[in-house]
This record gives sequence, C-alpha cells and structure tokens, in this order.
Amino acid sequence: MAQRILEYGTLPRVTSTGGTRLYLIRHGETPRRGYCNGHLDETLTANGISEIEAVADRLKGVGIAALYASDLKRAIQSAEILGLILNSQPIILPPLREKCFGQWEGLSQAEIQERFPSEWKQWVLNPGDAKPTGGESCREMASRVLPVIEQIVKRHLGERVAIVAHGGVNRVILCHALGLDLRYMERLAQRHAALNIIEYFDEDVSVRLVNG
Repeated sequence: MAQRILEYGTLPRVTSTGGTRLYLIRHGETPRRGYCNGHLDETLTANGISEIEAVADRLKGVGIAALYASDLKRAIQSAEILGLILNSQPIILPPLREKCFGQWEGLSQAEIQERFPSEWKQWVLNPGDAKPTGGESCREMASRVLPVIEQIVKRHLGERVAIVAHGGVNRVILCHALGLDLRYMERLAQRHAALNIIEYFDEDVSVRLVNG
C-alpha cells in the first residue's frame, strides 16, 4: 500500500492549554564532519560529549519532566549524557530520526555534487521537496516528525520537555512553529549541540531561542 504523505500545510497544529516548553537539542559533534550522515549510525567525538555536557549544565534546575530522543546512536548517546545530569531516563522514538538521504549517505558535499549534480541543484533550490535517490524528502520527514511532537506536547501540558534530535528534524519543527515553508529550512542554523526553545500555548506558539 502506498504511503500517504501529508502536505506540510495540512499537518495538525500543535497546541496546549498550559504553556508547554520544548527544549529542542541537536546531538553533539560526530567524527565525520562535512559528510552526509542521514540514517548512518555515528557516535559522538570527545568534543561532542563536552558540548552536550555543557547543554546539560545549562538545563540544570529547569525541571525537565521528560526526555525524548531519536533512535540513532548519536542522539541516544547525547540523551544518555543529558539524562545522567538531569536525572531523566531517555525515551527513544524512531520517528525522530534524521532524514534518510539514500545514496547520498556517507558522501562529502563535493562527492554529492559530482555524482548527483541534478539532485544537488534541486536540494539547493528547494530542500523541502528535494528527494535524493533512495531517500525521502523533508516534507515526507515532516509527516512522521510533527505528529510525534503534537503527541509529546499534549502528553506534557504545562511541563518542560527535552528532545534530542538532528539538524534536519529540528529545522522541520522550527519551520512549523514559525510558519515557514520548508523550502527555507536551511536558513535556520543548527550547529552541533544547538539548543532551541519553543513554547506551545493554546492556539499559539512562541519560539524563544534558535541555535543557542
């Protein structure tokens, strides 16, 4: 049966009545910087561990009610570090994993441009709809990510929740909160261990921090 892909604009609006604050974190640095990881499983470098420890120190005293993470190793490892410091057991959610880049995965930007020039041009022009060979588009990724965010917010009304995910996943969530089309997602910087803060109210949302 063909997979049903929701249009980005028709995805359910995330709301809550109590002001749910979401601490959205990108995983720490991985060894192969400058390469396309996607669904490839990478662990953190020593620097990546230090980056996440710094985020955890910043969140001490915030009162995190729950900690969620993607099922890829770099996100799980980051969440485990946060969990030890924040006294919270990570809950692993596979739909939060990074976009599948198909045959691009494991390649450098230069290699992608050389092997897939047409696909790379589409990515530069519109990353929201570009679909690498064997991979998924960011709109397809949004159709699995945003319903999970909605569930998390509804489950934790009025609480503070941390999520450890990936650059692409975070951009999708931020674009939805800001009302931006996904063609503009790469304009939102997401360094390793980036901290973003989004607060969800009933019928409204406030983005408090991006790429902190």
